[in-house]
Amino acid sequence: MIKAVLIDIDDTIFDFEKCSKNSFLKTLEKFNLKFKEEDFSYFNKVNDILWTKQKLGEINIKEVFIKRDYLMGKYFNIDIEKGLFNDLFVKFLYDEIEMVDGIEDLLLYLSDKYKIFTASNGIFKMQENRLKKSNLDKYFDKIFVSDKIGYEKPDKKFFQKIMDLTKFSNDDLIMIGDSIKSDIIGAKNSKIKSIYFNKEDKKISDKNFTYQVKNLSEIKKIL
Repeated sequence: MIKAVLIDIDDTIFDFEKCSKNSFLKTLEKFNLKFKEEDFSYFNKVNDILWTKQKLGEINIKEVFIKRDYLMGKYFNIDIEKGLFNDLFVKFLYDEIEMVDGIEDLLLYLSDKYKIFTASNGIFKMQENRLKKSNLDKYFDKIFVSDKIGYEKPDKKFFQKIMDLTKFSNDDLIMIGDSIKSDIIGAKNSKIKSIYFNKEDKKISDKNFTYQVKNLSEIKKIL
């Protein structure tokens, strides 16, 4: 019997693409640069490459930020003070709260029936600030983010730590998230049921999830 819900944050609660684009635009303004879609596409490409290397253990998070600064400075052909581009981008991202359609209605519905916890990779202070600023924090019993947990999804230790702290077993929990690798496979490996938020209606061959929805409102039919 489900007693508690784990919910991912980026691209499940907040629209990360919109938040990231807004932060990128504000960062460019600080350097007196005009926003172009191709610039944002390049920035996303750099992020994808660097964060993939970080997850593989090839570089650490500090090196991600240093290399991102260097590559963006080279791309725009400007001299960027060490760490400045990254610091500005992260600073603006702290306050970005573009919500995914239907999330507040879903949280209101779930809060009457279950305990609700975030289960997110990222920076705790950033995620906590965004939840408070959006006034969504009132729906959560606890905020769990990887840098405080000490492990990242899909590591089984991430989910085990949450179970240890909440005193709920895997049978008591269900995970809602948009990432097959982090949320769905992570939950499956910990024997936790899952709801895959497939908002782009991707064709998935390996059905590691328990349920699948395209819109958050569909979750009300499941829980």
